[in-house]
Amino acid sequence: MEYREIKQLMDDMGESKLNEIKIEFPDGTKIKIKKDSEKKVETENSQNIQIKEETVQVVKEKVEKEENCKYITSPMVGTFYSKPEPNATPYVEVGTRVKKGDKLCIIEAMKLMNEIESEFDGEIAEVLVKDGEMVDYGKKLFKIK
Repeated sequence: MEYREIKQLMDDMGESKLNEIKIEFPDGTKIKIKKDSEKKVETENSQNIQIKEETVQVVKEKVEKEENCKYITSPMVGTFYSKPEPNATPYVEVGTRVKKGDKLCIIEAMKLMNEIESEFDGEIAEVLVKDGEMVDYGKKLFKIK
């Protein structure tokens, strides 16, 4: 969901009689908008002022908790290759179970092909770069749960 769509949703919520709305998208994104009506605010000179304040809270979170995931990062600058040769199948894909030491990809640096191995056991949750993409040192390559 883009910013302008979220903004339009907030505006529509402000004009409606709804107090709260929750939306879950197929990609795991959640949006919660809650409207608070009247609040009392005390000023510096101890006067109580009634104001009508709409508080719109937009929360975007993924279903998977990041604390349960680990990342494999690039140890060097180079070109990321997901397979040993152009017509071969990738070393790993989303859903592949890996063990520590399994080959995940190749990073080409200065005409040298460097095999990148898994640092821990788990399942590939996401491949974060595309085949043939340039990567920098520390760039996240794989998300493993």
